[in-house]
Amino acid sequence: MKLDSASIAYIKLVVETAQLVGIDDLIIEPNKVRAMNEEKTVVIFQEKDVPDMVFNSVGLNRIGVFLNRLEVAKTQDNFAVEVITDENNEFARSIKMSAKGFKVDYRCANPKTIGAPRKLSEEWIYNIELTPQAVYMLQKGQAAMSTDRVSLINNDNGATFEFSDINSDKFSHTFTKRVSMIEGTNESFTYKYPIKVLLPLFKYDPEGSFEIGRRGMLKIVVNNLNIFVLPQA
Repeated sequence: MKLDSASIAYIKLVVETAQLVGIDDLIIEPNKVRAMNEEKTVVIFQEKDVPDMVFNSVGLNRIGVFLNRLEVAKTQDNFAVEVITDENNEFARSIKMSAKGFKVDYRCANPKTIGAPRKLSEEWIYNIELTPQAVYMLQKGQAAMSTDRVSLINNDNGATFEFSDINSDKFSHTFTKRVSMIEGTNESFTYKYPIKVLLPLFKYDPEGSFEIGRRGMLKIVVNNLNIFVLPQA
């Protein structure tokens, strides 16, 4: 089965987005993209605008290897991609990339062996606007405080990023009062998130926005994919 250019471009986009947040394995299946990192701190879960593929589903692990091979193959003349499925045509077993005088294979994973949520539910309560200054200060806070987590605090003063190091020294930056919420909701909350996940997501669109759910899950859209960052203890 040959993949068309639109399918190749979409798979590449999903892989690059997963790499952005340190995800190594992912699944693309009918009307759905699912993935979760090894630390279980970030999830990709997309149920809309997933294009139909010639195969039923594919599991991609070693996504850095996949992307490197794809990038090499794309630079060659007469580039083409073929998918080999299992005997029941349930999932892609391998992807063969070829060009004039060139071939390279990539062995896919059985989607059943990849750990990723099949469902994801949250009630979205808050919508918070980012600013370029907020992203800049978040980056500076990470460097200054040498900690792997950042607190997101919302109260009467607005939304604040706060770092705390092993000596309980604090670094905080109140970055916006533009916080919208469901009527009747308590406007105060504090949740912690992994900075190595949060920062690259916010750098993608420093003037965008994100949502916070009732249980503290953070949702942001990158490359038209829904990404969820889980709160940490």
